[in-house]
Amino acid sequence: MSNKSKRSATPPKSQKSATPRWLLPAVIGVVAVAVIAGVIWLVQGQQVKRQQTTVTTTTAVTGQASASINQTKFDYGDVKLGSTIETVFQVKNVGDQALTFQGEPRVEVLEGC
Repeated sequence: MSNKSKRSATPPKSQKSATPRWLLPAVIGVVAVAVIAGVIWLVQGQQVKRQQTTVTTTTAVTGQASASINQTKFDYGDVKLGSTIETVFQVKNVGDQALTFQGEPRVEVLEGC
């Protein structure tokens, strides 16, 4: 018999992943900074839009409120009875006091021939 000892093949010990421990907190930190920067960018963009859309107007009437309406007459042609029509018009305060509506605005409907 030979004096050679038999060696059994042992599987290598399971190795932990080679990912460093600092990588996960660093990724979370980078993502958090990116989100915060994105939110700040969006908020500042909204403020710029508000500043750009602010219109300065000169007052046409002093000492009281005064309404200016962009269109006062609407012609819809022939409309069937019971039909619903929607109209949008703009009311602008051209006075130097606050414009308030008391009660429902009055609308006059005329029936033509």
